[in-house]
Amino acid sequence: MKRTLALASVVLATVALASPAQAAPGNTPARACSLGTVDLKNPPLGYPVERIEELAARLGLGALPTGLGIGCDKAVRTDPYSDVHSYPHDGPVVLRAGETARTQLYCTDSVAVFGKILDTVPVETLVVIGSGCVVQANPIII
Repeated sequence: MKRTLALASVVLATVALASPAQAAPGNTPARACSLGTVDLKNPPLGYPVERIEELAARLGLGALPTGLGIGCDKAVRTDPYSDVHSYPHDGPVVLRAGETARTQLYCTDSVAVFGKILDTVPVETLVVIGSGCVVQANPIII
């Protein structure tokens, strides 16, 4: 038990002390997604992943989507040392539920669409679909 706790403490300390250089590059656009982000590698039960995969293919995303941001209408800083960068609606992107969310999705490629793509979202909004996404600690709050 002590060994497991010690290992867990080391892992948490490593994540908490990760420098922003280990996260997304500072010039990567970051978006705050007010309606949330979803790690499509571990989606909630019943999430319409197939529908998102079909939309991503139609929009020209080259790989299987692994991340989703809904309501991503606000540009935010990538890390504490960078400025806000505009998002050209494709390419690498950082997605967060908010600027000070605990975690973020860093996606190496993405596409975006303005619309109502999910039945559970009652409004049209900017939706970002990413591939090559990994969940990371948010360097803004580290």
